[in-house]
Amino acid sequence: MNEGLWLHIITGEATDKEKEVFFNHLKSDKNEEELFYKVKSLWLRTSMHHTDADVESEFENVWRKIKLQENKKTPVASAKMFRLAAVFILLLGIGGIAGYLVSQKNFGYRGPGLQKYIATRGSVSILELSDGTKVWLNSESEITFYEDYKNNQRYAELAGEAYFEVTHREDCPLIVKVGNLLVRDLGTTFNIKAYPEDDYIETSLVEGKADILTTSGKKIIALNPGESAMYHITEKKMELRTIADNVLSAWREGKFVIRDQSLEDIFKELSRWYGIKFEFQNDDLRDYRFTGNIKKSTTVLHVLKVLKAATDFNYKIIENVDKPDIVIVY
Repeated sequence: MNEGLWLHIITGEATDKEKEVFFNHLKSDKNEEELFYKVKSLWLRTSMHHTDADVESEFENVWRKIKLQENKKTPVASAKMFRLAAVFILLLGIGGIAGYLVSQKNFGYRGPGLQKYIATRGSVSILELSDGTKVWLNSESEITFYEDYKNNQRYAELAGEAYFEVTHREDCPLIVKVGNLLVRDLGTTFNIKAYPEDDYIETSLVEGKADILTTSGKKIIALNPGESAMYHITEKKMELRTIADNVLSAWREGKFVIRDQSLEDIFKELSRWYGIKFEFQNDDLRDYRFTGNIKKSTTVLHVLKVLKAATDFNYKIIENVDKPDIVIVY
């Protein structure tokens, strides 16, 4: 095992070539694969409580703990968790890192106590904010969080998709900014999907209550459990519909959930997870629609075969060494 390489992998600093070599090696060594997830899990729990940026020192401490536990044959966490290879639990932000937060009252706050978390491509991150709120971050998503003690409000900004189990405080609501909308917690479990490249923002309420507001604080709609509000950015139109909770839980459990989605939108999801690009040679195929569930632990080639079997399209893959592979759809 190369301790330096493990550090680069876990902190997201590894090159694409290093990642390729590393994860190919893990596939052939199940014991080392399990050890890797133990290291990542302990790193997650340890790094959440540190405010300094001495990453190498902290990693060495984690490494020593893991090796000591390995020598004693003491498990770090349940083996079941570590075998969920499709769901990488990775925390890149450390409490106290300064960043940029947009809030209802102050859209340019910078200062101590601001937390920033990122889910890298092909991963789902599970984290706990300083107020106890639990958050699942989908692939290529980013969240910043700050608690304003003076004004009794909690602020967050999200780019991507996240599932929130909010620690409710009547005197201190959580306000999440996504694009030109605010979502205000009123005792809530909810899901928000707001990738910058998409032309919609979708907020789905599982339980509790939530208001959707303009950035000036004007209420647009109050959501009830089981309802989803989809805001179409270009048309500036809000669409209300019902949801199924299993749709929201599936992506957190390592599945692609496809519910009457266009082929173009499906390929956006695949691109975020697998890190590949799609190009249409036939624009008529963009709006082909599908419904179904596919495990994320499978290969992109298998996903393409499943989609192809449901309709009439062909594809070819252009493999690249120093940039993402390209799938040509025709």
